[in-house]
Amino acid sequence: MRSNRPLTQFAVGKIQEYLDLGPRRFQSGSVGNTSVILNQQGDLDILSVFLFDQPIVELYFVDGRFDCLNVSDGNFYDRAGNPSGTTRERLNGILDCLAEMCLIPEGVRVFLTEGRTQCYVGRGQVRAPFGKGYPDLCINAHPVTLEFTK
Repeated sequence: MRSNRPLTQFAVGKIQEYLDLGPRRFQSGSVGNTSVILNQQGDLDILSVFLFDQPIVELYFVDGRFDCLNVSDGNFYDRAGNPSGTTRERLNGILDCLAEMCLIPEGVRVFLTEGRTQCYVGRGQVRAPFGKGYPDLCINAHPVTLEFTK
């Protein structure tokens, strides 16, 4: 279990289902405010997680191989312009799942600074601002090295 929130568990379960079964046997689905949808475009599969019909994660697979993921704030903000608590919680569950499957490095999180004035995605000193003004980030597929692509 990556989260005590059932909708995060649903999203993580659907991602694991895609990774375990492949695109031919995967079934897109929705529960409550969360949907996981597969879009196939030739050799490209895009597995998207939506929160209130807004994409917050897009996983890109080229010829069946994980290439990168795009994280988005979904345009859900707190008063300081940081991604909402629900968005951060959902993203962190998904990031944990991807790290456990060795698709991205362990410890990548969406986190707030101590004063809650700025949100980041990353781990340690390798991080990028995230939130209003910085709504999207692309993380390259690599089990050890954290790399962002613009």
